[in-house]
Amino acid sequence: MLTKKNKRMVRKMRRYIRTFPLTEREINQMVEDITGMAEEAQERNEDLETVLGKPVRGFCDDLIYSVGGIKAPGGRKLIRGTSIYFQLLGLWGIVGCLINVCFLDGERIHALRILAFSIVIWYLGHYGEANCNNTAKTKQLTAGIVIYMGINLLMYCNEFIFAIDKGRTFLRTSDFPILIIGMLVNLGPAILYLIGARRNRPAEKRMEVVDR
Repeated sequence: MLTKKNKRMVRKMRRYIRTFPLTEREINQMVEDITGMAEEAQERNEDLETVLGKPVRGFCDDLIYSVGGIKAPGGRKLIRGTSIYFQLLGLWGIVGCLINVCFLDGERIHALRILAFSIVIWYLGHYGEANCNNTAKTKQLTAGIVIYMGINLLMYCNEFIFAIDKGRTFLRTSDFPILIIGMLVNLGPAILYLIGARRNRPAEKRMEVVDR
């Protein structure tokens, strides 16, 4: 019987493996192999992480490739990192809007619009983190972030027009640094997410692009 520590590690590895487009049979086979290694390590009083010989995810990537023939997508780290960022950004917006609507005297309609957009941001991050290892979801990931960037640019249109109208005067106002910070907060991670999604394409498709 596995120790609590090894059980947690096996569960963690199983969750990671399940994020790849594998059959249930392949997943069960890999989990059985990992469980067997954990049991053998316990019998020798060795730490499972030491027996693996590399980081847990790196070991899983090798195992997934040997069993399912699937290579870990190149852009998964970018997608996962920016997805976590979007989840936190979305939660921050949701909590702020709920506080504004429930306890403050802010404009309700505007707060509800921001709340809806914050939920979209959170879901974008949740979906990205859940599918960052699945190359079959590349189109959905790309479409989602492109729509998000498009909405952001539309929201900034009024500020762009105002800035152009004011010219150099706008650069000396407090609105200018707020505009720049807002664009960096919203569009900077989105660009990284998009790069990750593009790198997340299946290896065969990337080869076709190179051959052209």
